[in-house]
Amino acid sequence: MVRGLSAEPLTPTRRRPMKIRQLDGTGDAAYPAWFAARDAGYAHDFPGGPRWLEHELQVYYERSDAFDVALWLAEDDGAVVGAAAVAMPLKDNPTLGEVDIAVRPEARRRGVGTALLRTVEDEAVLRGRTRFMVDVEGPLGPHDSAGTRFAEKHGYTRRIVEVLRVQRPPFDLDGLARLEREADAHAADYRVLTWRDRVPDEYVAEYARMTARLSTDAPLGQLDYEQETWDAGRIRLREDRLARMRRHVWCAVAVAPDGTIAGQTAIVLAAGDDSTGLQEETIVDPRHRGHRLGLLLKIANLRTLLRDRPGVRTIWTWNADTNTYMIAVNEKLGYVPAGWLVGYQRDV
Repeated sequence: MVRGLSAEPLTPTRRRPMKIRQLDGTGDAAYPAWFAARDAGYAHDFPGGPRWLEHELQVYYERSDAFDVALWLAEDDGAVVGAAAVAMPLKDNPTLGEVDIAVRPEARRRGVGTALLRTVEDEAVLRGRTRFMVDVEGPLGPHDSAGTRFAEKHGYTRRIVEVLRVQRPPFDLDGLARLEREADAHAADYRVLTWRDRVPDEYVAEYARMTARLSTDAPLGQLDYEQETWDAGRIRLREDRLARMRRHVWCAVAVAPDGTIAGQTAIVLAAGDDSTGLQEETIVDPRHRGHRLGLLLKIANLRTLLRDRPGVRTIWTWNADTNTYMIAVNEKLGYVPAGWLVGYQRDV
């Protein structure tokens, strides 16, 4: 079931007015059309960039104990031309709304995006949200696109710039082994462990502690963002959602002499689809920095991934342009620049 809202008056050139309709969750019968419109917009703005699969995003935008979510689509003369979503954290950042807007390229400059954005923001304000964030991505080149111009037109300001890097075959395993030998001497007191999909019970509390640190330890630019709240239950919730997305996650951690986790990293890859690997969080506890743990963890994790999935075609990673340490690590591993992300924010 969807609720309808007329966004524009009927004109002589339209048989029916444009409408903004709210979906009844990702199980709504209109979800495939919503996803197709979103995917078309993203593919046009960043050809060859990392993309969600339909069933993955369907799970991602489900409501959960961690996020409230609302989805809308725009119809023009009966055809779905735009898609929007807002995710609202429930465990932390209680005034934040994470906005996603996409419009099919052939339907742009007709007010579709503006109508969707107004609808999203108005609903989120009713739910107590006063801060809005949105990310815009694009291929290599100037940080300027239809998306950045749209965000700035509507009062969003640039708060952070990230560089997207990608790694493709052939992967230099000999070079990785050489880097690992050079770094090992700096981390003799640490054990590196790897696993897939589920954090072992004995480490889940520590893994949650480090995941919470990541939300504020990583460079945030001028973003107004509070530390996230993570515990073992939220880690298990995320694992369950990844399983329903039919995604696998490869993890590596460095265990300190006292048994705590000194650092961790993860890569996600869809089951049965080698096209798009995603380098997820990498973090080293400040107490344990200076031992090249970030480099060692990424090497161990990449080696395990390639052992299990030797056909992987791309692995993408994002770094704030000020994060010189992690950029240097990624370039040693063979990542090359492939695009950009600009994070925007607006207060209401």
